[in-house]
Amino acid sequence: MQDERNTLQQNTSAAIYCRISRDKTGAGLGVERQEGDCRELAQRLGVTVSHVLVDNDLSAYSGKPRPSYLSLLELMKNGQIGMVIAWHSDRLHRSMVELEEYVTASEIGGVTTHTAKAGPLDLSTPSGRLVARQLGSVARYEVEHMIERQRAAKLQAAKLGKYLGGQRPYGFEPQRTAIRESEAAVIRELAHRFTNGASYWSLAIDLNQRGILTQHGKDWNALKIRNLLIRPINAGIVDHKGVEYVAESAAILTKDEWDDLQAAISLSKRTSVHPGRTRKHVLQGYLFCALCGKKLFHKSKQQRDGSYKTTAACGKTDSQTGRPNGCGKVSRMVEPIIDLLSDCIMARLESSELAASLATYESDTTTLRELHVRQRALEGRSVEITNDYYVSGLLNRDEFERMKSSVDLELRAVETSIQQQTSSRVTTEAAIEFRSKWENSGIHWQRDLLSTLGVEIVVHPRPTHDGYTYPKYKDKWRFDPELIEIKWKA
Repeated sequence: MQDERNTLQQNTSAAIYCRISRDKTGAGLGVERQEGDCRELAQRLGVTVSHVLVDNDLSAYSGKPRPSYLSLLELMKNGQIGMVIAWHSDRLHRSMVELEEYVTASEIGGVTTHTAKAGPLDLSTPSGRLVARQLGSVARYEVEHMIERQRAAKLQAAKLGKYLGGQRPYGFEPQRTAIRESEAAVIRELAHRFTNGASYWSLAIDLNQRGILTQHGKDWNALKIRNLLIRPINAGIVDHKGVEYVAESAAILTKDEWDDLQAAISLSKRTSVHPGRTRKHVLQGYLFCALCGKKLFHKSKQQRDGSYKTTAACGKTDSQTGRPNGCGKVSRMVEPIIDLLSDCIMARLESSELAASLATYESDTTTLRELHVRQRALEGRSVEITNDYYVSGLLNRDEFERMKSSVDLELRAVETSIQQQTSSRVTTEAAIEFRSKWENSGIHWQRDLLSTLGVEIVVHPRPTHDGYTYPKYKDKWRFDPELIEIKWKA
């Protein structure tokens, strides 16, 4: 005890530093336990604790910034404290670089270091610094060895298809011991609908409206839907660092369902899976002015009877930015345009082109799966060629470039064929379901279908010649369908 007191500097202000990374075993490294032991040591040493600095869930080995540790170094350099008290030296640092920085800060501020479990660290003498460096080397070895064991265990578990840890995955029981059928049915539904042209966002909205929540009892969003659908475990695959192994648990999706889903995901033209702003109108973004080409915006317009109807109009200024926009010379009631569009889609479904598409649908499906098999084989061959050149040295530069170029060229051709077949298939499947779903489905499904069909609606201005009046349309509206031009890209 006397030896400990003799090491004190004139500055009797001490800082306690605590750090916890992950104390899953309850081995006494919790912050409260560390601070309690450190305060007992401070009392024995007769110093006043002026600062308690804590870094939670931050490993000294990971290299990530530790805010409280950096603050501790500043206190030491500025002479605001005369002593640092820690539970153990490995709570302070497990990197030799950090140790040298700590030694420098101790010398600048004349700060001593004491630990509750390893005694004092004498950093003022060469022999003391040698001991500190040896302790740091041992601590680093222990961590590296622990990480090595953990990685080996993870790899072994992956090869056996076992559960690799983490939260309960949606669709499975805890630790993936079995499929939770109520959730697996949702995954199958989502996979089928996305393959048929639905968007992440519309699927999330639909689940939330139906009261179907995540495994954590939260609402869905587009990002959660995407992450759910891209999981290899849905197809009975354990992915470990890019290498796939067969899972010991049953698959939720069949191999064909998984291949079709991944094709739809990879070919999705959506630039973001984040929720963004909800569309209120089916035709928002699909209506264009025939005079200036600008998109029409939606607004509510009061009728003579006092009711309000939605109208699409070309605005002279942008409603959000106030900047000049369109010509302002075209406007039309939206409801009859939607009615006309639905009739046109129905007629399109009955066309000879669609009949031919339906006739070849099954053969196209088989071809698409064959293309996916070829795609995976070419991707594997590309990796082998790269390894033969960079790793094994079996190929010279000319051989590598020639073989790699040939494989990449064929791979691009296969990917183009997949894109063409998938686009045609999505349109066909959407068409098959249209009759039963257009009237009963929500705005998100309807907009997804319009996007799949590549619809563009051009609204022409009202004729200006004398005597023209809007004709009666379906005994419901004053509306001229001849002034609506519907274009199809798909």
